[in-house]
Amino acid sequence: MKKEERLNRKIYRLLRTAKIPSWIHHFGPKKFQTWILCLGLIVKQVYRLSYRRAAKFLSEYYDIDIHFTTLQKAAKRLPRNLWQSLLAVTIDYDTVYLAAADGTGFSRSGPSHHYLKRIDRTGPVGRPVQAIMMIDVEKRKFLAGCFFAKPYGEAKRIPTLHTQSNVTPEVLLLDKGFDAEWLHQWLNEHGTFSVAPVRKNCKRGRHRKLMRDYMDWCLYWQRNIVECLFSALKRLFGDTVKSQKSSMINAEMFCRLIAYNIGAYSVGLFLLSLNFLKFYKLKSLKPNSL
Repeated sequence: MKKEERLNRKIYRLLRTAKIPSWIHHFGPKKFQTWILCLGLIVKQVYRLSYRRAAKFLSEYYDIDIHFTTLQKAAKRLPRNLWQSLLAVTIDYDTVYLAAADGTGFSRSGPSHHYLKRIDRTGPVGRPVQAIMMIDVEKRKFLAGCFFAKPYGEAKRIPTLHTQSNVTPEVLLLDKGFDAEWLHQWLNEHGTFSVAPVRKNCKRGRHRKLMRDYMDWCLYWQRNIVECLFSALKRLFGDTVKSQKSSMINAEMFCRLIAYNIGAYSVGLFLLSLNFLKFYKLKSLKPNSL
């Protein structure tokens, strides 16, 4: 079975497992089912294609004639809870002992240097996208993600990640930037013990004093795995975000997490051969190919 066919069936099963309706809107046009739109958006991220090339990919390999603007509208209109449900069903187990959370950034794919020079701009246009994600340290999978372009405290996003995940980790590893007594208390009330190094001159907080006196550094060093997953995510799908609107940013980033989780337990599902990439890029550059 070809990789493209396996990807087709995998996305269809994910939506069936998540119990997502077949149509985006009950009263809308019944032309393309939800799994087809999700397939097109995930294919776009996996193969790093534009919307036009993603539509052409669906036409050539799946016999799905869809216009590229349909994929654009789907990325804008598909709700965030749909992507969260798809990410949740990629976690096919009930318990997580050790998890880690941290933040990273994705730059915007802005205009060229020549254009910036013409409009008298020295820096990039638009703020970089800030991402905070929680991973399973043992299984190497993404449990939850939160993405935003405006500056916001990373520690304030941890309760959102914890609630978004369908499994509750027993231990959560955090870096020093998340050292806050209110956050430790909130996690303890919700069944998760947090491990984070305290800042200098720690004098207040029962949990912070416990970390200061009895810090398990051998356990804490496993937090570095979250940095490894961030690096793998950027090497596979790129370190830039092309979307501008918040809804499309969420769709783009959640598609990457879903694709990575599927590839984590389906070895070689999304790894393309160099010959296929060269063939497709050369073919797409021919005249009248689009």
